[in-house]
Amino acid sequence: MRLLWDLIIKNGNILTLDAPLKKNSNCILIKNGIISDIVDCETAKNLQAQKIIDATGLTVMPGLIDCHTHLCEYATEGVHHTTGKSQKMAAISNYLDCLKSGITTVGDHHLGHPLLSTPLSELKHTARNIALAVKFTAGMCCLGTEPLSYTSSLKPGSNLTFDDFNDEHFAKLAVESEFPGENIFVTATVANLPPALVPNGGKLIFNSKDICKIVDIFHAAGKRIGAHIEGAENIQIFIDAGGDVIHHGHGAENAQFIQMANKKIALVATPHGGTSRSPNTPEDIYNALNANVVTAIATDSYLPVHPQAMGLGNLKIVGPKDFLAICKPTFEYLNNKGISKTDCLKLITVNAAKIMGLDLEIGSIKKLKRADIILCKGVPVFDFTNIESIAAVIKEGVIEINNSGL
Repeated sequence: MRLLWDLIIKNGNILTLDAPLKKNSNCILIKNGIISDIVDCETAKNLQAQKIIDATGLTVMPGLIDCHTHLCEYATEGVHHTTGKSQKMAAISNYLDCLKSGITTVGDHHLGHPLLSTPLSELKHTARNIALAVKFTAGMCCLGTEPLSYTSSLKPGSNLTFDDFNDEHFAKLAVESEFPGENIFVTATVANLPPALVPNGGKLIFNSKDICKIVDIFHAAGKRIGAHIEGAENIQIFIDAGGDVIHHGHGAENAQFIQMANKKIALVATPHGGTSRSPNTPEDIYNALNANVVTAIATDSYLPVHPQAMGLGNLKIVGPKDFLAICKPTFEYLNNKGISKTDCLKLITVNAAKIMGLDLEIGSIKKLKRADIILCKGVPVFDFTNIESIAAVIKEGVIEINNSGL
């Protein structure tokens, strides 16, 4: 007999993130990697499936989305110290860490590491054959050394000059990019280097005319554009140019959040670091949300923790397993300000999906969306931050991680 359903999840506390918590009274029906329906358990009690999960006592919610990582490139050299063909193996190791941490989709950034020459096309091919969903940003990077150092995903393994970044270069970046990440660096980055080695960290790289032209090039190609930026004066240039996503945005002012909301410019916050300035505070993120800016929190994996980051104790560098710990100070602040736990969790699910242009496919538990689901021993961040409390990770209807013998 051909079974109608591939997987049924019953008796869990379902956080759809599109509606209030559903306690024990609903079942999720999954077929061909898609959520076919959500029905009451009485209706589902006689249905058969290849696998039925009894999620009694567990929170059932969408898989987490980390929309700003460097797992295929900078982390492969910085964490695993790989520089040759093993780069792709190191990337897969990093991707597995994501899945084990409840992250089912990542937005990875390829910026042309000067020591790593693996083409972006090869890394894309590698990522297409794993359980984790990976979308790539193609971008250029400016490191705040003296003199400034430039790289690009179009020429990995090379050191470039400012003159290499002509209109054709940005047009090609637009074609290669799959979502608006760090496509350009409006300001130079400190990357993973000690401050003494990057004295130009935070320096403005492009003037307003250049940025307007680059934004227009991306938009003409039908692509949204994101940028690495710090400092209110530099953020304003990108806002005025009509950019789409600000990454980091350390130093943004409240009036700028209002402008961003009006222009539908999103914010990817990194409250643990990422620029030469003090990182986003919980209050900053609250103000962005209060202004109706679509806001997500991301790990920027693997990123050193800024000395002024809140609530991360002795952590020196953060990766996928620290995603929930990164969110904890902000989520607790937001919740104390009256923002529901469900709306807090949207910063690492629904909102991140919107920023990546994937909100019709993932980010919530809803009929006809992909069955990317995690089962947890409580509500993430609020009840736990350790990955051991993630009981199972389901990617497109397949149980990929099963820590509880479900």
